[in-house]
Amino acid sequence: MTFEEVKKAFFRYDGSLFAMAREEKEAYESYKLLNIPEEMAEAWKQELFFSLWEQLKESGSSELFNRMCNLSENRHSRENLLILKEALYKVNYTNPKVNAYICEAILGRKDLSERSGMIFWAYDLGEYEMAKELLQFIWKLATVQTSDKNVKSRLDRIIKKSYLISSKINYPTFPA
Repeated sequence: MTFEEVKKAFFRYDGSLFAMAREEKEAYESYKLLNIPEEMAEAWKQELFFSLWEQLKESGSSELFNRMCNLSENRHSRENLLILKEALYKVNYTNPKVNAYICEAILGRKDLSERSGMIFWAYDLGEYEMAKELLQFIWKLATVQTSDKNVKSRLDRIIKKSYLISSKINYPTFPA
């Protein structure tokens, strides 16, 4: 495979070498043979992040937002955080399931001790007001009514996790 073909495969799998190796072994082997430096892989992820952001501005797709979060998971730059925060206001919140999906991305899907998600990311960068704003945003998304028991259960867990995070970042006035 050519360099450009490998880059396209890298983009198809959102930079996940595990997924590439599992789904497209030839692309993964070519990636390894080309000895792509880690710096280049990070630059590709950032390029993909910006491309997804442009697409999200047009479509409002929650899936694009989630992909952007995943790409930023290990690269906590202030720039990406600000873009993701802006992206929250571009997403189409079409139903409570989308609300739960976005809340989970903001809160982080890992154990609290891992400090994952946008709230801890903002807090750890010193963006305390943004961390509080994200908690308020979650509260609005998570307090919608739904008859779907599975989604209701997810939203209840989200609210509980929000309270736990608010206590960890010393934000006792949550919710407003």
